[in-house]
Amino acid sequence: MIRIIKISILLCVIALAIAAFTYAADEKFEASIDRNRIAIGETAQLGLSFYGTQSMPAPDIGNMDGLEIRYIGPSTMMTVINGRVSSSVTHMYSILPLRVGKFQFGPYSFKYKGNTYTSSIAFLEVVEEKAPRPPQAVPQPAPETTEKLNLEDRIFIILKVDKATAYINELIPIAIKLYVNRLNVSDIQLPTFDQEGFSKVEFKEPKQYREEYGGTIYDVLEFKTNIFGTRPGDYRLGPAKIKCNLMVRKRLPVGSSMRDDFFGDDSYGNPYFDDFFTRYEKHPLELKSQGTQVIVSPLPSAGQPQDFSGAVGDYQFIYRASPVKVKAGDPITVNMEINGTGNFNTVLMPRMESVTGFKIYEPQVNTESNSKVFTQVMIPETDQITAVPKAVFSYFDPAEKIYRIINQGPIPIQVEKGKEEAPSQIVGPISAATAPAKEEVLARDIIYIKERPGIWTAMERSFYKTKVFLLLVMVPLILLVTLYIVQERKDALKRDTASTRASRAHKAARHGLKYLRHQLKAKDQKAFYETVFKTLQDYFGNRLHIPSAGITYDVIERVLVSKDIDLDILRKARSLFDVCDRARFALSQVDEFKMRDDLKELEEVVNYFERKRI
Repeated sequence: MIRIIKISILLCVIALAIAAFTYAADEKFEASIDRNRIAIGETAQLGLSFYGTQSMPAPDIGNMDGLEIRYIGPSTMMTVINGRVSSSVTHMYSILPLRVGKFQFGPYSFKYKGNTYTSSIAFLEVVEEKAPRPPQAVPQPAPETTEKLNLEDRIFIILKVDKATAYINELIPIAIKLYVNRLNVSDIQLPTFDQEGFSKVEFKEPKQYREEYGGTIYDVLEFKTNIFGTRPGDYRLGPAKIKCNLMVRKRLPVGSSMRDDFFGDDSYGNPYFDDFFTRYEKHPLELKSQGTQVIVSPLPSAGQPQDFSGAVGDYQFIYRASPVKVKAGDPITVNMEINGTGNFNTVLMPRMESVTGFKIYEPQVNTESNSKVFTQVMIPETDQITAVPKAVFSYFDPAEKIYRIINQGPIPIQVEKGKEEAPSQIVGPISAATAPAKEEVLARDIIYIKERPGIWTAMERSFYKTKVFLLLVMVPLILLVTLYIVQERKDALKRDTASTRASRAHKAARHGLKYLRHQLKAKDQKAFYETVFKTLQDYFGNRLHIPSAGITYDVIERVLVSKDIDLDILRKARSLFDVCDRARFALSQVDEFKMRDDLKELEEVVNYFERKRI
């Protein structure tokens, strides 16, 4: 009978584990809060975690009534749980309560790259008094925990340096390997190590695999990077350090049927299943590796080219120019591509020989993992140019320990003469001195005077001299200037968020006052004062450039305390907030005359702040 019960329990545990695993596989977006109960004046942190990626942008969750929510920033982590490595990014938000109550965060829905992510739900309770701290558990002695878990064989890191000796600027491959054996580790940070005398370290995404080490199979995270020495000397590199959290199951009460150590022999005590019935706590852990010696030697002076710029590695040099047939004054694009393996940080543009006869522009540089391309624009100024000059690239080969020089070019080109300009011509009336001589014809210079000239008519006036033409020309110009001014004003408002919100405050207040006049006729007291309260929140939120949600009189008083504000206006604002609270929550009855007076006071408060510069 007992055996049947055990088998049934095991089958239930397996079913729950499969269901939980399926749920966890689908769960990629999680909301959590560090404190579920806080008091007014305290803050909490909301975390929105995306698992399986570290590139997810921060969701816009907006504001909540009674809370002030501000985005803090992202935190990227890696985790090893049950031998599975996952990456995650958590976006943190600061929560400041403005009133007491219970608040629910989520479920949030977030769309990214065509996928929809839906979060879990988190709750927060805000009370008047400061929440009492729970009694802190007495920490267990570190040596006992270490001995219990035998961490030296279960989790450690190794610093591996491929080269014990190198030249200045020579790349040194570095690998830091984190070994984990049947432990749950979270919040794994990027490695750090002492690197005085070397370049800055930048790690890429780690590689995950399994490896046998000392007869034991480990889950391995391998972090790789390249560094190079900046000055000669004998250096000690490391030790490498990695900070993380070890997930250790808390001890169960005496008499519990479950295991109360991490490595018990209970046949039903698989840690994968225990996750559903026991709680784990985080133990901060800093892992250190052994250091290693690296000797950085100076580059040899023998055989060093005069134009050597410090490039170290093994490279190829490709030299191209196009087009090769141009006219004087037309541009030629020259590409100088350096490929190979080495330190591209020290690769400079190859030196070109005499560039006389060319107009040179600043080169553009494009660097990739194993190549660097320099694009140079050159303009031949005369048709006497016959080639793009030769280019020379020199580097030091650390494998052969010699300097190498690569010469490319010259590249033949054909330059034709530019378009010839037309010869200068005299434009204007021809003077008597320059006019060609004409044969004089007698009697052709005599014109008879008319005794009756006939009807005089005015010559036709040109259209471009009329006012209509001038108006047609000016109208488009006026429209363009007007559009430019309007667009500049819109751009200025976008850049100046405070001014934009102040303008929005005026429009929202006018709209609210207009709506209140209609509600006054309906004599709906509750709806009227809810609109008054919403108008006050929206107006002061936009006018004072603070979050509108959760605004009360105490909030705006803290902002206006240092301003020169009329005390009578502050009294009216306080009165409006108070009467709104009584009408909305205490359901106190007011007559129509009181509602009219409150509407008038609201108009006075809005008009005052519209005239007042804050």
